[in-house]
Amino acid sequence: MSGLVYDAILTLPPQQQPNKELLLRWAARVQSIERDNCLFRQRFGEALSEFEAHGLDPIVFKGLTLSDLYPNPLHRPVGDIDLFVPLDMQHRYLQCLGQPETDHQHDFDVKHLTLQHLGLNWELHFRSAYFYSQITDRRYHLLEREETVPDCLFHFDIDNHRVQVFPPRLHMVYLTAHFQHHLLVERVSLRQVVDWMLALHHDRTALAISEVLFVRTLQRMSLYRLYRALGYIATHYMGFNASGYAGLTNLTSADAQRGELLLRVLLDGHVPGCEPYRALQPSDGFWTRTRHFFQLCRQCYVLFPLGRREAFATPFGYLRFAMKRRMK
Repeated sequence: MSGLVYDAILTLPPQQQPNKELLLRWAARVQSIERDNCLFRQRFGEALSEFEAHGLDPIVFKGLTLSDLYPNPLHRPVGDIDLFVPLDMQHRYLQCLGQPETDHQHDFDVKHLTLQHLGLNWELHFRSAYFYSQITDRRYHLLEREETVPDCLFHFDIDNHRVQVFPPRLHMVYLTAHFQHHLLVERVSLRQVVDWMLALHHDRTALAISEVLFVRTLQRMSLYRLYRALGYIATHYMGFNASGYAGLTNLTSADAQRGELLLRVLLDGHVPGCEPYRALQPSDGFWTRTRHFFQLCRQCYVLFPLGRREAFATPFGYLRFAMKRRMK
């Protein structure tokens, strides 16, 4: 968030700006982000040229497609490139990226394959969202099938390259689902909230036109409560007008309670009453992993109001996934 905050600081009156030493250090940090982004975009352009030479037209989401929604696109750090790749096209992308298909296991319990090419990290998603609830996952898979056909996809220009992107409804559903996944099993940050809000603002007209279908999709995916909680933060703390955004009119006291819970998670960096999330390490012993699983259960219990089905399914889905990996 340092680049976005830096842009905001420059708009303040001189008497409200931080001292010169802090501002110079901040500017140096932001310039470093800009240099990394320029190199990242250059390498990404080279990769897109390779895709075009192989007759591939990738679907790009997150990352660079969200960067261009920021006041200064170069001020949003980009870590990897996310592509949605149907399973029947996966081998062609692996070959184009210089990765033999045999180097990777195709496991449907994960949502993407990770590899490196041209000094960049690539994530090939064969499911654009991953849920531990099998029912929800099946419904989402059907939604992807409907909206990733060429006639439904939108196009986006990135440094003179035209790439395919998700249509607005699928885009916002995915960003909400991705946020929920991080909230339940990893961790979330304010940057993810800003990404979500900028995308919502950018697509507000298209979403308003199909509001009934959009809200129904969120409800089918068990994402509506979380969407309204995020909307509460956007309208009560970020200045959004609830009447201009699909599904956010008439926020209730229950939405406010969930929104305040979510805001506390974002500000504290972890779920209230639980230890901060710590990623599992290969060297972790049995009891460390057991304690980690217990903490995961506690977090999901606290977050139950935001997503009942997923919060309940996550610990058991995590245990099932861990057992399957161990049996291989």
